[in-house]
Amino acid sequence: MEELTLPWDDEEPAAGSAHELPEASASEPEKVLTVSEVNRLAKLALEKLTVSVRGEVSGLNTRYPYYVYLDLRDSEASLPAIVTRRMFEALDFNLEEGISVVVRGTLSLYERQGRYQIRVTEIRPFGEGEIQLRIEALKKKLHAEGLFEAACKKSLPRFPQRIGLVTSTRGAAIRDVTVTLARRFPPVEVFVRSVMVQGGGAARQICKALELFDSSWPVDLVILARGGGSIQDLEPFSTEPVARTLARLTVPVVTGIGHEPDVSIADLVADLRASTPTAAAEASVPDRLEVLAFLAKTGSVLRRHAQADLQSASRHLGALRRLPLYRTADFLLGRFMQRFERSTAALPESPRRGLLKNRHRLAVLASRPVYRIPGMLTAHADRELEARASRLCLAAARAVERECGNLERIMARARALSPLAVLERGYSITFNKDTGAVVRSPDEVEIGTSLKLRLAAGELDAEVTGKE
Repeated sequence: MEELTLPWDDEEPAAGSAHELPEASASEPEKVLTVSEVNRLAKLALEKLTVSVRGEVSGLNTRYPYYVYLDLRDSEASLPAIVTRRMFEALDFNLEEGISVVVRGTLSLYERQGRYQIRVTEIRPFGEGEIQLRIEALKKKLHAEGLFEAACKKSLPRFPQRIGLVTSTRGAAIRDVTVTLARRFPPVEVFVRSVMVQGGGAARQICKALELFDSSWPVDLVILARGGGSIQDLEPFSTEPVARTLARLTVPVVTGIGHEPDVSIADLVADLRASTPTAAAEASVPDRLEVLAFLAKTGSVLRRHAQADLQSASRHLGALRRLPLYRTADFLLGRFMQRFERSTAALPESPRRGLLKNRHRLAVLASRPVYRIPGMLTAHADRELEARASRLCLAAARAVERECGNLERIMARARALSPLAVLERGYSITFNKDTGAVVRSPDEVEIGTSLKLRLAAGELDAEVTGKE
């Protein structure tokens, strides 16, 4: 922090200063300043200084509408500071008691009380505050992606058989977890994967250990544990790779990192967050005594239900045995035997009764007037049949005449195009008798070749005796 010394009587005032101290001389009377004048001089001198100060926030007062007041402290002194309400609300980190910050501003003095302070123009976290700022930014990013939503959480198995423990074998967390698991639920198997839990490379080892229990060495549940520490020590559990790995796991994860106030990003992404490693172990398995009590209660309930069902079945069986059905077989077959006897007695008379019934129906039909004069039924049908036959014959004759005319016209066109019509005019067609080919030129035959002449009314055999 820059040290400030005000110009008192033994120092010359700055050249061109608006408020110059009067020069003391033996001849002039002593100049006595009022308190207000001294405070004003000090304020004007302080406001020329712009400094950067590191300190711990204390006495934070946000009750006023325009300014926020606080003190910057170190081990030996404190410095009042004033921040505008607009700057306070625009900060991208939580300004709260106890955090270390670096502020930049102009020194000033409140004249009424003679109390000097710094008017803050910039403020940023220092040390752990920078880590906290990175963590808060990552929280906002992952929250926007929905990694903290309850819908993404997986339910824990009620009775896990295999539990993977990711922690350091050098810390106290491993003993707290294993002792608690053995005390509460002895049947569970615990597989420990030792990793670094702070410093460089810790996040990478934690990710690999989590992936191991999710693939190569499958378990029912994973516990990610670490004892307490500073925010720097717990920083690997608030990194993006660890958060992404936890979100990808198919096996549920319980975290027990630090103490109750410590909440890392891994706690927010995990399926269940416990305040300590011991609490994480207690949340992962049921209590042995509670399980035994539950089993005893369940066994008692099952025994009562089994006895009640047995008694009910016994009463039902006794009631069935008392029924007449189960006392004699005649009760079961009596109804069917009666029907059989009635059917056997009625069977010989059945054909005769059916014949008489049909004869009666025939007599009733024959007695109707329409059946006494059959000609009345067929006369109209005969007339309709004759009319249809006449129309059918007439239509057939007309169709034959129409088709005969069409046939004659087709035959006339065929005769006009047929080569036989040419033969009828005195022409003939000459064929080579050996090959059957039509002879069109004398060059196609030799003297002595046998020919066949096709005439309109028959054929002639000939022989070539000469060519022209």
